Amino acid sequence: MKNQSSLSRRLCLAGFLLSTAPLLAACAPQATPQAVSPEVNTITVIGRGEVSAKPDVARTQLGIEVMAPTVAEATKAAATRMNEIFAALRKAGIAEKDIQTSNYSIQLVRQPDVPPWAPGAYAQPLAASAAASAPAPAAQAAAPAAPAAPAGRGPKPTPPPAAKAPPPPDLAPPQPAPPAHFYRVSNTVTAVIRNLDQVGPVLDAVTSAGANNVWGVSFDLDKTDPLEAQAREKAIADARARAEALARLQGVALGRVVAISEIVDSGPVHGRMSMAAAAYGDAGTPVAPGEVQFSTQVKVVYALDSAPAATRK
Repeated sequence: MKNQSSLSRRLCLAGFLLSTAPLLAACAPQATPQAVSPEVNTITVIGRGEVSAKPDVARTQLGIEVMAPTVAEATKAAATRMNEIFAALRKAGIAEKDIQTSNYSIQLVRQPDVPPWAPGAYAQPLAASAAASAPAPAAQAAAPAAPAAPAGRGPKPTPPPAAKAPPPPDLAPPQPAPPAHFYRVSNTVTAVIRNLDQVGPVLDAVTSAGANNVWGVSFDLDKTDPLEAQAREKAIADARARAEALARLQGVALGRVVAISEIVDSGPVHGRMSMAAAAYGDAGTPVAPGEVQFSTQVKVVYALDSAPAATRK
């Protein structure tokens, strides 16, 4: 009986081991062979592409700057003039969506020094002026007359020198002291002009309305997708030409493309006009849009074949 019980326990243990063997084998770490790729010789080049086109929009930053002794006066004057500028932009055909405030600031400006004509500086100059304009004492008012010489005898008497007239008194009233500080209010908007024929008239209109700050004019393209595609095609062709030239110099053949990426650190080069050089007058402000350039770069990695470039078909 004892032997049968021992045999039963052994059979149960063996069955348990047989049932768990597949599970243990599946959980055991298995060594995976590492794929070793053959070494590939490569060449890396940077291709550049640039295209030009006529701009279709112009952007300018314009606004006003006013100064007044108080914040209320400065902000009121600035608001009045900016409303006139907004009205001039709308009258020139600029849409509401193309007018955007880009800067608004209120700055306290203190006078660094009190000018010499401040009230406290008048005490000494006025005292000196009063002393100079006071009448002379009676004893010194006129020199004693020399005794007249008898007629016909002796030299003629010399007349005494004439007394100098005192300088005229300072009649200029004292000037009021300048304010110790004032406030500067600046308001700037960015306007997009979509009709390039109206760039000059728009600038003339806003300056006539009171704008005293114009931060240049830049010309650009509203949609750059077609220009980007053309620049990218030129960059790819330039990269291929550079790689073929380098491979030919080394006596090897250019193979397949291993990797390619676009370097997106360049964009449209805006045409700009400096407002300092713009001519104002009856003829209006002349504007020359010119052309804008868009450039892009691509990085291409090519594989190199061992066969010489001349024999490769």
